[in-house]
Amino acid sequence: MPTLDMNHWQTGIARVVSNEQEEEILVRGEPLSELIGQLSFAGMMFLLLQGKKPSAAQSRVLDALLVASMEHGIAPPSMVSRCFASYGTNIQAAVGAGILSFGDRMGGLGEQLARLMVERLDATGVEPAGLSDARLRREAAGVVEQARSSGTRVPGYGIPLHGRDPRAPQVLEIARAEGTFGVYCRFAVCIEEALASQRGGRAVPMNLDGVSAAIILDLGFSWQSTRLFLLTPRSVSMGAHFLEEQSQDSSWRHIPADEIDYLGPQAPTARSAG
Repeated sequence: MPTLDMNHWQTGIARVVSNEQEEEILVRGEPLSELIGQLSFAGMMFLLLQGKKPSAAQSRVLDALLVASMEHGIAPPSMVSRCFASYGTNIQAAVGAGILSFGDRMGGLGEQLARLMVERLDATGVEPAGLSDARLRREAAGVVEQARSSGTRVPGYGIPLHGRDPRAPQVLEIARAEGTFGVYCRFAVCIEEALASQRGGRAVPMNLDGVSAAIILDLGFSWQSTRLFLLTPRSVSMGAHFLEEQSQDSSWRHIPADEIDYLGPQAPTARSAG
């Protein structure tokens, strides 16, 4: 591999054109002035990440996913944003802090499932689109058994706040209606069925993380990009929570002392005067 010249930058994403003949910004070769008003936010995200404009169906499905991912109440990221508002910080610091609160246990499960599905299907040696439902069911059973034997959970299934994630079925239904319900959505459903079978018929439904993983893979995105489809819309939510908290004129959000249990050593008892 040739050594990268660290003093030189290369990009195929965008170029600013400014000369006597033209003032333009090219995005993946497309004039931005022509995209404005013609391409939706979801479509622009697709273009930036994949280097091509989406079909109308792909744009609608991606837009549905972004809308579904935008809000989930005062969850940890929005709580962090609200805390920052109460400390007098600015909005970009609050949103940035909320984004930084996403990790492998919250917000990263979609990426974990996307990677798992890609690596599992790649290991078959067959082009994923050519895999039969029977083969997908076998692979799904293998995923569930591997999780059971290792004492782990399959990421992207089950949700603490709901018996069934109310957002997930709708996004999948839109993908079906728009014709983007592909092999990864099929595989994700097979995993859901395998989990239920392992638990004697008790459902462990896909959550939005799981749906996001399947949807973005079927739309042609890489598993490495999965978190973007949560962080991007949720940043708007964190901004809204920041502004609301700011309007409430709160100050110094903190954990009340009576909700904190001290587990350290006690102070030594004072010796009696003798």
